[in-house]
Amino acid sequence: MACHMPRWQWMQVRRHGCDSVVDIEQKERDEREEQKDAASEEIKEQSPDVGVPSEGIAIYDDQTLIGAVIAKHRKFLDTYRSEFEVFDSQVSKLRELSDEEKRERDEINAGVASLKEQRQLLYHQAKQFRIEMFDLINANRDMQKNKHEMEQLQKEVESLDWRLQTTVMGIRKEREIVEKIKKLSARIEELNAENPVDETSDPVEKLSGKIKEMMEEADECHNKLVAIADQSQEHHGSFVGYVEQLKEVRGRHIWLQSRIKSHETAVSYWTDELGKIAAGGAHDN
Repeated sequence: MACHMPRWQWMQVRRHGCDSVVDIEQKERDEREEQKDAASEEIKEQSPDVGVPSEGIAIYDDQTLIGAVIAKHRKFLDTYRSEFEVFDSQVSKLRELSDEEKRERDEINAGVASLKEQRQLLYHQAKQFRIEMFDLINANRDMQKNKHEMEQLQKEVESLDWRLQTTVMGIRKEREIVEKIKKLSARIEELNAENPVDETSDPVEKLSGKIKEMMEEADECHNKLVAIADQSQEHHGSFVGYVEQLKEVRGRHIWLQSRIKSHETAVSYWTDELGKIAAGGAHDN
C-alpha cells in the first residue's frame, strides 16, 4: 500500500498494519470535532443570550461581540448605580443637615453682630457722658481733697474706655474691662462726694445716672450675647461634624459617579457602532 504519511503513522502501520491508519485518522477527526463542540458549549454558557448554530463551529460576528461588550458595561452600570443610590442618599441627607446647621449658625451670628453694634454704641455714649462729667469734676480741681488720686482714676478709666472700643477681644475679657470701669467710676463718685457741694454737684449726679443707665443696657446686650454665642457654637459644632461625615462618603460617591459616566459613554459609543454595522448590513442586502 503506497501511502504518503508521516513517520509516526508508519510506526503505527508497522505495529498494527496499513489498514489501521484509516482508523487512526478517523479517531483524530472525531477528537477534533469533540473539542470544537466543547468550545461551543463553553461559549454558550458564557453568553446564553447569543444564538449558536446547532451544527458546526460557533462563529461570532462583530455584532455579537459588540453586543457582549455592551452587556458587560450594562452589568457594571447596574452594580455601580445600585451602590451610587445609597451613597447619593447619604450625601444629600448630610448636605441638608449641614446646610441647616450653617443657616442656624449664620442667623445667630447676625444677631450677635447686631447686639455687639448696639453694645458698642452704648459704651460710646457712656464714654461721652463720662468725659463731660470729668470736665465738671475737674472744674474745681484745686478745691479737691484727693485730686491726685482723682486724676489717676480718670486716666485709668479713659485708657480702659479706649481699649473697650478699639480692641478686638473675647466676651470674658471685655466683661473684665467693663467691671474695672464700673469699680473705678464708683471710686471717683466717692471721692467727688467728699468735696464741698457746688454748682457742679447736680449736673455731675445727673451725668452719673445716665452713665449707669447706659452701662446697664450694655450689660443686657452682653448677657444676650453670652446666651446666643453658646447656641452659635453648638450649631457650628454640628455643622463641622456633618461636614466631616460628608468628606468620608464623598470620595466613594465621586468615584461611583465617574465610573457610571464612563460606562454610560461606553454603552452609547458601542450602541452607535452596532447601529452602523446593522445599517451597513441592511444596505448590503
